[in-house]
This record gives sequence, C-alpha cells and structure tokens, in this order.
Amino acid sequence: MKSTIITTLTIFIALTSVFGQDRKDSLLVFVGQKIEVTYSPLPEETTPPRVLTAIAGNDTIYFSDVSINTDSRYVAKYKILQMVHGSYKADTIVFFAFDHYGIPPFSQYQTVLLFVSTYNGALYHEKYQFYSLYRTKNGKWASPYPSVDYNHPFNDSITVKPERILFKEKVSYPVDNLTSENRKRLYPAPYYKIKNGRATAIYGNYVDDLFTLKQQTVLKAREMY
Repeated sequence: MKSTIITTLTIFIALTSVFGQDRKDSLLVFVGQKIEVTYSPLPEETTPPRVLTAIAGNDTIYFSDVSINTDSRYVAKYKILQMVHGSYKADTIVFFAFDHYGIPPFSQYQTVLLFVSTYNGALYHEKYQFYSLYRTKNGKWASPYPSVDYNHPFNDSITVKPERILFKEKVSYPVDNLTSENRKRLYPAPYYKIKNGRATAIYGNYVDDLFTLKQQTVLKAREMY
C-alpha cells in the first residue's frame, strides 16, 4: 500500500470591495487629505492547513490545503476636509485598504474623494474607489473627467454630465507611454487636450456629482444602491 502526499493551494483575494453591501448607511464619502498610508501585513495564519484523506485502490492520498491571501493590507490616515455622505465626528479617520497590486493608487495624491465602509466594527476602503481632487478657481474641489466611470457597464443609469472646469492650477497627465488607443480611451477629446506628450483636463465634475456617478455605476454594481 502506497501513501501519497499532495499539497493544494487556495488563493483568495480580500473581498473588501463588497464590505459595505449589506449596510449602505455605513458608507462614508469624504474629501480627505493624506496624513500617512503605511503597509500593515496581515498576521500570519496560526491555524494549521486542513489535511484531507482519500483512498484510491490500495493507495492512501493525503491532501494538504493551504490558503494564501494575495492582497496587501495598508493602514491609511486622512484628515477629513469635507464630508459628502455619512456622519463621522472626528476630523481625522483611520481605515484599512487592500490592494492586489501593491500600494493603493489613491495614496499617490494629496487630496482625494474616498469611499469607506464599516465591516465588523472596522473601517475599510471600498476597494479601488477614489477620485483625485484639485482646487478650482471658484474655490471648490473637482476631479478631471473620469473616463473609466463614464464608460462603466451601467452607464445607461448615469444622470450627471461632465462640465468645463477651471482648475486653479493646470491638471495634466503624461501620455507618451500610452498607445494611441489607450490615449483616446483614457483621455478623450473634448474632455482633455493632448499636447506635447501630456493630456490636460478641460472637463470634470465637482464632488457631489462624483459621488452620484459612483452611486450609479460601481456602487450600484456592488448592490449598495
């Protein structure tokens, strides 16, 4: 009789993207100014892997099932400049953020519109959801035309429209490393003007409309609205 040991690997991604589905009232939407975003690895798994046994003829096969989380966890601390939705008493907020690709992209910007939900008593960033924000000449916060959201599969539900925004300082992005197709997809005319290897924002939305846009696309897809 022969014994065989086989180890199987179960890879899972943290489902922080749907933490707020059951309680949309817990959703916090706010203009946040970055204080710090730090890597916070998950505690090592203390539970031993499951061992399963199977009999194949005269052979005994042992399966060892090991699970690995492929997301990285970060702790983010932000100053709340403006509450857009929900209630939060403090002027600073600390929450967890999970990202499959490394440091969360929202941390690259100083001021962002963030979406945070409560789950089991802790605060979690709605995975991948944010807008980079910039001051406008009329003193408000706005974000350049978000082509990904306007082209969301639920775009038939969208009621807001992009508008010309006079940003206090020019907002532009490098495009030399993009293919012609991606330039048109991410920075389409007339919402952006491409010149000298950069796409300059001409259109965008203010924070209230940005929240509505998320409600009608991503948050609707996550069954929160």
